[in-house]
Amino acid sequence: MKINKLFILAFALVGILFSSCDSRDEKELSYEFNFGNAVTRNFKGKIVDDNHNPVANATIKMGSLTTLTDSNGEFTLANVPVLERFAYLTAEKAGFMKGSRATMPHDGENDMVIMLLPENVVDTFAAGTPKNVMLPNNVKVAFDGAFMTENGAAYTGNVNVVAHVLTSTDPDVFIKMPGNLIGERTDGSISGMETYGMINLELKGDNNEKLQIATGHKAEIVFPIAENQLDTAPATIPLWSFDENTGLWKEEGFSRKVGNKYYGEVAHFTWWNNDDAYVVATLYVTVKNSDETPVNGVRVTITRQAGSTGDVLMDLGTTGANGTLSAGVPRNEVLIFRAYNAQGILINQQVLPASPDLQRYVTVIIPTIDRLANPNIRK
Repeated sequence: MKINKLFILAFALVGILFSSCDSRDEKELSYEFNFGNAVTRNFKGKIVDDNHNPVANATIKMGSLTTLTDSNGEFTLANVPVLERFAYLTAEKAGFMKGSRATMPHDGENDMVIMLLPENVVDTFAAGTPKNVMLPNNVKVAFDGAFMTENGAAYTGNVNVVAHVLTSTDPDVFIKMPGNLIGERTDGSISGMETYGMINLELKGDNNEKLQIATGHKAEIVFPIAENQLDTAPATIPLWSFDENTGLWKEEGFSRKVGNKYYGEVAHFTWWNNDDAYVVATLYVTVKNSDETPVNGVRVTITRQAGSTGDVLMDLGTTGANGTLSAGVPRNEVLIFRAYNAQGILINQQVLPASPDLQRYVTVIIPTIDRLANPNIRK
C-alpha cells in the first residue's frame, strides 16, 4: 500500500492505541480517522543509547529533510512538511540498529526521545542446518537452515544474528520501539495495538551482507507472555511486522498461545510484534493554569483498566505551546488518565468512564498551589 493511500485511512491514531467494539463496527469506525491537512511543524529531540547516553552524529530524517545530532545527542528540525495528525522520523548511526518514531504533531515544538539499540551479534552458526537461537527473556527463534542474500541467491556461509527482545514490561518500551503502535490489518483497515512482546532481528553474512530466510521457508518465534498479561492474552493474536517506509506495523499472520508462550511463524525478519488489535477514539487534552493560560510540557499517560494490570498502556506525549495534545485511546473502555509536570510529578489523575464516542475531551486545570510548589511547571 502506498503512503498516499494511507493518508486517506485511519491515522489519527498516533498514541499507543487501544479500544474494543463489536465486529460489525470495527472496519467502519477505523475509517473515521484521517491524517488531516498538510502543515509544517517544528521538532526537537534526543537520541540515546541503551544506557541513556547521548548518541552524537546520528542521522535524523523526516521526509526530504536531514540533520545530525550534536554532541549531546540532540537535534532540531524547523518547518517540516507533515500532516496534521501524522509525522514520521528515523534515526540511524553505524553500530546501531535503525530507530524511528511516529507522532501526532502539535503547534510549537514537538519533543521526542529515541533509544538506538546496539548492533551486537548474539549468535553465529553455519547455514544449511537447523538452529535454535536463544535470546533474553527465554525468547527462541528456530531456523530450518535455509537462507538467501537480498538479491535472492542461496547463501551457504555463516549466519550472524543481531537481535533485541522488547517485552511489554520494559520501562523503555516507548523509546525503544519503532514508529508507534499503529497497525494496518490484512483487510486494509487501521487499528490500535496492545503489545504482548516484540523482537528486532537482523541476519548478516560473512561479509556483513544482509540475509533473509530463503523463499518458501519460515522461522518460528517462541515468546513468553508476561505474567501480568496472562489473564488477558487471547488464544490467538495477530503477528505484525514493522514497515520502515510508512512507519506502520503490518499484520502478517498470527501467533498461538500454548501455556504461557506465544508461537508464531515468519517468512522474513525485521521488527516483529505480538499485538491485540482494537478500534480507537481520539482524545483531545487541554492543560491550563487557573488563569486560563496554556501549560506546555505536561506529559500524559493512559492506562486501560480492562487491560494488563498496573501497566501504563499509552504514553501520549507532552502538551505543546497551546497546552494541548491529541492521540488515539481505547474506545468504549474505562481509562485511567494521568498528567505529569516537567519534573515528573503527578498533577492530575482521573478515571474516564467508558464512552462509545469517537471523540473525547479532557481539560486539566492546574491549581495555583501546584504552580507555587513547582515554579517550572509552565515553560
